[in-house]
Amino acid sequence: MAMPKKFLTSKKLIQEEIEKLEPNTKLPSERELVERLGFSRPTIQRSLLELENEGFIYRLPRQGWFVATKKMYKSLLKLEGFTQEILHSGNTPSTKLLSFEIIPASEPLAEFLSIPQGSDVYSFIRLRMKNGDPIIMDYSYFAPFAVENIAADVLTKSIYQYIENVKGLKIHMAKIKLDAVLPDEFICRNLEISINDPVLVMEKVAFLADGRPFEYTISYQNPKKYVLEIQSFC
Repeated sequence: MAMPKKFLTSKKLIQEEIEKLEPNTKLPSERELVERLGFSRPTIQRSLLELENEGFIYRLPRQGWFVATKKMYKSLLKLEGFTQEILHSGNTPSTKLLSFEIIPASEPLAEFLSIPQGSDVYSFIRLRMKNGDPIIMDYSYFAPFAVENIAADVLTKSIYQYIENVKGLKIHMAKIKLDAVLPDEFICRNLEISINDPVLVMEKVAFLADGRPFEYTISYQNPKKYVLEIQSFC
């Protein structure tokens, strides 16, 4: 069923107002929006709720509506590292290395990476930030051939660039599985979210052009700040 024209116009005008404001700025009250835009209160309320559902604004009880932090969108049509992805969006990426160790491959890791069980796996935990704001927490496991001798400072930059430019390997594609969970306290603290806030979980196995898997990563992503975009073609 087509959306009423008044609602679409009201929503568009409010969205234009939002785009002029900085994140966390309070919007005019519903009464002010009614008077300024000339639409009924139910129409204004419906527009605000729709914009809230789409992540443009948020509401605080007894305080009103506020501009939300702009979300980072990731397309699943192409495989690129976090650093390149954030740079391409016009923002500033940064990474905090929380853990770096070499561990024996468990049975699941050995299967994901097509390596013998018990062999070395490079394990990294990293907090990924956009403009200093934490949005993703990665638990990554790499096959030794892809990252052996990698310097710790590279782990806060782009591992994918290191693999292609230093190791001379061609990254090709990934298999991805999506889910939603309530994260543990450690993840909540680092992503600066409530223990009751669900996060999007993306499990990824990445492959080289020759078919070898080289990475298994579990990413915990704040859905209020980061959105996966899937496009389909016919």
